[in-house]
Amino acid sequence: MKRHAFSWLFVLGILAASCDSGNSGNNGNNTNNTNNINNTTNNINNNTNNTNNANNTNNANNTNNANNVNVIPHNQNKTEEQALAQLFPRMTFEKQTDAAGDYYVVRDAGGAVAGYGLVHANWGFNGEVKTLSGIDAAGLTVGVETISQRESWWTYIPESYFLQFTGIPFESVTLLPGYDHNCSPRCTSLYEAIGVDAVSGATYTSDAIIKNVMDGYLHYDELRSGQ
Repeated sequence: MKRHAFSWLFVLGILAASCDSGNSGNNGNNTNNTNNINNTTNNINNNTNNTNNANNTNNANNTNNANNVNVIPHNQNKTEEQALAQLFPRMTFEKQTDAAGDYYVVRDAGGAVAGYGLVHANWGFNGEVKTLSGIDAAGLTVGVETISQRESWWTYIPESYFLQFTGIPFESVTLLPGYDHNCSPRCTSLYEAIGVDAVSGATYTSDAIIKNVMDGYLHYDELRSGQ
């Protein structure tokens, strides 16, 4: 009887061990399944974050593109509206005409006069050269933009020629109300009055521009005096 009892106890022990071993295996599988679920969740979260980051980047790029103005170089043709948008960004403008020609009154967001856009044209080598000069309310030259030209020597007129006019205070300009519009090709007095240099090799063309700028200063002087 003792031997049989021992045998049954031995068998029960083996069965118990087998059951524990099976449970251990199941617990291991359950742990792996939990890890897989967690990994899947993490992957979903990562993908969501990546998508959000991509969307945020795209939104930022779109915002930057919306804020940036497609700048056209000073020496390239453009519309008067494009020239004004470059010289006076985020401002409004109203076109007017008087005896001196067309001009724009530029206003800031509060409606105050921020400056003027002055359109003038003079004959170059092949035809009229039209430009727009921007002068702010304090008398500082904002810049000069090309509106239209068909000069055969235009390639000699570099961007640097136009940049000379940016930042010139109106008070430093010597006005020449009686200057000769037929001074080409020797408008030396105009260059000296404004304080810039002519372009060598394209005298008639650069003279047309300097006359436009002087006409703009004379026009601005009239507008300022009439306020």
